[in-house]
Order: sequence, then C-alpha cells, then structure tokens
Amino acid sequence: MNIEVMHVGPLGTNCYIVWDENAVCAVVDIGGQAEKVAEFIEEQHLKPSHILLTHGHGDHIGGVEGFLTMYPHVKVVMAPEDVEMITDRQKSMADPCGCEESEFTPDILVNDGDVITVGDMDFTVIKTPGHTEGGVTYLYGKMMFTGDTLFAGSMGRTDLYGADNEKMAQSLCRLAQVEGYRIVLPGHGTASNLEDEKRANPFIRKALAGMKLL
Repeated sequence: MNIEVMHVGPLGTNCYIVWDENAVCAVVDIGGQAEKVAEFIEEQHLKPSHILLTHGHGDHIGGVEGFLTMYPHVKVVMAPEDVEMITDRQKSMADPCGCEESEFTPDILVNDGDVITVGDMDFTVIKTPGHTEGGVTYLYGKMMFTGDTLFAGSMGRTDLYGADNEKMAQSLCRLAQVEGYRIVLPGHGTASNLEDEKRANPFIRKALAGMKLL
C-alpha cells in the first residue's frame, strides 16, 4: 500500500491518494484542482477506481466533476444524507469558501459498516455525523480518514448546516473506541494517531466524559 497527500482548493484540503501493489487507487476527498491530482496519477501510472468522500462540503467535493471528465469510469462514494449539498452551494459552503463548481451523481451511497473494495484494499465505513449529517470516516489498515470530524488536537465545526454538537460527541466517542493503533488522517492539518488524540484532544476527552463539547 502507498499513500500520497496533496493540499488542494482554497482551504488547502487534504486530498489522499491511496494505491495497492497493482497501482489501483482511491482518491479520498479530491477537494479541488482535479488536474493537479490527475497529473500525479499519470506520473505514477496509477489506475483510479473510486473517489471516497467523507462529507459534502465544497472544499471536499470540489474537483469531482472535473476528475470524472478525465476518468469517467471512476465510482463516487458518499453518504446519502449529504447528497443535497452537491447542488446547493450555500449548504455545502462552496460559495462562501470560493470552491469550484462540481456537480455529479454519486454512484455508491454508503451506510455504517459498508465495505468499499478498491483493488486489493477494503475501506470500512463508519458513520460519523456532527460536522455534517452525512459525515463518514473510512478505515483501511491502520489508517482512519476522518474528514472534518476529527483533527489533530481539535474537531470540525458544528455551527454549519447539518451540524450537531451531540452527534459530534457521539462520533468522537465512536472513533475513540476503534481498536488497534490508528493513524488519524484528517481533512485539514497534520496527521496524528488515535492514542495521542484520546489522551490530549480536549474534545475527545469531553465527549468520553459525557461533557458538552462547546
């Protein structure tokens, strides 16, 4: 397994490209700048198979439309609760954040516990609402792609459309209970690991203690 992180779009979203030994790859949160992502894929001779979206905000779904014009066979994966954000640029924060246009129809709508197979890789879906109603985390190997649910030392905003403090607390508790050493790969900022977050992240500590997050 190999992984590359690229910073894309106006908010520098973390776009992750993950590929197996046969060069079949998934793109997690393409976020924008489809040509930049495609350039890396072509340089590495990768075979894109799926786009895995952690939620429907414009800084994460931006670039999907452009990417599909180059790779029309690629399957787009997201939760059904956030589909409405694709065509509503206010709910998705695409207009306020200056994100590019990106209209598309997802191919696979995931629910909790679903497994998305990309080449030799199996990504397990955990529903993690709170930042948006349709937020999900993808688990693969020791990695967890947390989108804007869990950041290094912080959490995603809960004052936007579809956000909810109580659901965020439940999602943070659920992530904290994932067994095994896990590398946290968030939608923004630096990577971390779950043990450090359980020990030092104030929002996870509050969630586990049953306290209000904010």
